[in-house]
Amino acid sequence: ALHTPKLYSSRINRPITGKLRRMEKITFQKPVILCVGTVNVSGDSVGPKVGDNLLSLGINAYVYGKSSRPVNGINYEQYVEFIKIHHPHSVVIAVDACLGKKTDVGKVKYSLSGLRAGAALKKDLTKFGDLTVLCVVAEKSEDNLQSLLLAEKAFVENLAAKTAAKIYTLVKDLRLNYADRHKIKTTAGEETVFRQPSL
Repeated sequence: ALHTPKLYSSRINRPITGKLRRMEKITFQKPVILCVGTVNVSGDSVGPKVGDNLLSLGINAYVYGKSSRPVNGINYEQYVEFIKIHHPHSVVIAVDACLGKKTDVGKVKYSLSGLRAGAALKKDLTKFGDLTVLCVVAEKSEDNLQSLLLAEKAFVENLAAKTAAKIYTLVKDLRLNYADRHKIKTTAGEETVFRQPSL
């Protein structure tokens, strides 16, 4: 969970999708979506719940982090290294919970400067990702952990569903745009299956 200054709010807008399309590493490789968080803390569970929703939607991307197999502070660095090795040419979308102003609670924000997971709880984890998707689950306070713990379950689930829908649309748009520019059939070829880190 973190709060970062360079954010785009409300929706994934044209400047962001435009910048992602122009990135040299965006190829026809499936994108990677890293959903960070723990199911043991209500507010911080939004990441794994986004992962659950994306898998239910059948998103055309590699999704790491779900309720039954979360990516958290303990195994985060291992997943980062795993993705760097097995998906070096894929755009990485990182999803995490975020604390912010009271007026921002419930919003989905975006950053192109990479995810610094655990920043709100003063954890020094590797900054990672091409696009960061932040779900504002609660107001920032002197006790950020307590703020995350008090987030209502139904609210978090609704925010996760909304966020997953936005990411699903973004991934579909990026892949269709690339395929159109390079005249590639989106249904061609077999997908490679990667085994996640054994933890």
